[in-house]
Amino acid sequence: MTHPNLLSLDRHFAAAPGFVFALWSHPSLVSAWWGPEGHHLTTCEIDFRPGGNWRFDMTRDGESHRIHGTYHQIVPQERLMFSYRFPEFGVQSIVSLRFTAEGQGTRMQFLQTGFPNEEHLTGHKGGWTSTLAILEDLLLRLNGIGSVYPTLPPARLSGVAEDLAEARRRHDAATTAAPGP
Repeated sequence: MTHPNLLSLDRHFAAAPGFVFALWSHPSLVSAWWGPEGHHLTTCEIDFRPGGNWRFDMTRDGESHRIHGTYHQIVPQERLMFSYRFPEFGVQSIVSLRFTAEGQGTRMQFLQTGFPNEEHLTGHKGGWTSTLAILEDLLLRLNGIGSVYPTLPPARLSGVAEDLAEARRRHDAATTAAPGP
């Protein structure tokens, strides 16, 4: 049985724990993958230290959604915990991430608590599931494995941040340009 106020997701990524952890720590890296499909960050401010604040503006079709919070715990390569506030929808929650080496990659356990109702929990589950799928896809591409999104071009071999940002831009462009059913 799941708790009605608890979102728990478990993902495996094809990268070392230190690399997956780092993708949460710097604006140029976070902005390359953050947000559900079709969204992108127009603002990404990160003061990555305990007590430091973060603020993102997610945009889709010209509509912006502001989220922000404070970092509470940072244990490099292992654990990250931060508050997550989405004032537009009355969400004030805590997100906790645990990174564990598993095989050739990383098991990331995601936990978010503090939803005002089941509707917000369900909405965030869809958003986080999409966001983490985009992150997983970008890591696969960077490892030369390919993409679960066949319309994306092959990854460039330049800097990691540029590769992530370009892949995300192309993915979003293909998603918004695709004709409906």
